[in-house]
Amino acid sequence: MSPTFQTASNQYLGNLAQAVEKHPGWRFELVMTNPEDTMYSLKAEASLQEREIESQLQLAKQLTTQHPELALLYSWSLVEATLRLIAQKEELSLERFDPRYLVKKLAIEGVISKSEYQLLMNALPLRNSIAHGFKTTQITQNSVYELIELTEQLLRSLHTADEAD
Repeated sequence: MSPTFQTASNQYLGNLAQAVEKHPGWRFELVMTNPEDTMYSLKAEASLQEREIESQLQLAKQLTTQHPELALLYSWSLVEATLRLIAQKEELSLERFDPRYLVKKLAIEGVISKSEYQLLMNALPLRNSIAHGFKTTQITQNSVYELIELTEQLLRSLHTADEAD
């Protein structure tokens, strides 16, 4: 940053802070973030690996009958881990790991099918509702099983890709 730009920026921020603080109960706070420092910049290597996902899918299946909300959250975490493994296998450069971006990126790159994309995009609002403490009546055991089956199918596609190489 040039000294002239930095001086002008500092002056502007100082003037802005003074203007804001003239109002009773108001205060100026500047928050700067670096998206690369957020928790979403976790490396794919820190993600669950295939064997861990496979074994944890069994637990998700067990949860489905009595606790479909828990099973959906758990299954979603496993499908996300699987999608990151697929992106890594396909050597895709991911700018971030948020679920919507991840699903869209894999669909755009042709790594997941339109029907897989649609199933994931339909499950995402359910996952978000549960994760953020909202009630939902749309969760069925069948919707959880579909997500589990998709995860198993995606895991198998990792093995199929290995055998084709």
